[in-house]
Amino acid sequence: MKRRRRKKRVLRGCLSPAVLFLLLVLVLWILCARSCRQESVEITEAHGVPVQTLYIREGDAARPGIKRKIKYIVLHETGNSAKGADAARHAMYLRFNNEDDTSWHYTVDEKEIYHHIPDGEVAWHASDGLDNPGGNRNGIGIELCVNSDGDFERTFDNAARLVAVLLDAYDLKPDDIRQHADFTNKNCPETIRNNGRMEAFVTLVEQYRTSE
Repeated sequence: MKRRRRKKRVLRGCLSPAVLFLLLVLVLWILCARSCRQESVEITEAHGVPVQTLYIREGDAARPGIKRKIKYIVLHETGNSAKGADAARHAMYLRFNNEDDTSWHYTVDEKEIYHHIPDGEVAWHASDGLDNPGGNRNGIGIELCVNSDGDFERTFDNAARLVAVLLDAYDLKPDDIRQHADFTNKNCPETIRNNGRMEAFVTLVEQYRTSE
């Protein structure tokens, strides 16, 4: 019995203040690492709109692979009015032809949605580097197509459906819906801003959130 007591006293002596401090730092680091990253939700449809997945290749400059916490939904417009510049065309560009690091998470048109980067990873869409918090660091970037042969009203509606799903998936609020212009001086999403339709968009998102 005496030997056992001595061993216990020796073990207690090994846990010096320095060791306890290091253990505390390790625990805090693990907790911080978990809180600073978020698992992505795989979405196959958004209130009836099909979501196709064609991810940018891992290792490409447009997909840095940086894990993060999701805090915002960031709206953009593609600015590409060319005929045929729909969601599928943008998905193919990002997957196979993108020569720089520009990227975003979803492209929406009047008939479908394409998913390009997992939601829990950084994409380069908000023009603010890795500011924390920031559009790139914490935002899911969504591009609305403005191709001349498309139907922007339906694209607008489909984007609201997607945002409604994403708000629920990541426990976000309507106030967390942002515009590209909130992070830079660029007038984007241009059509929505020029026509004063941001409030209408948020209202439509809320309608879809409460429709089921």
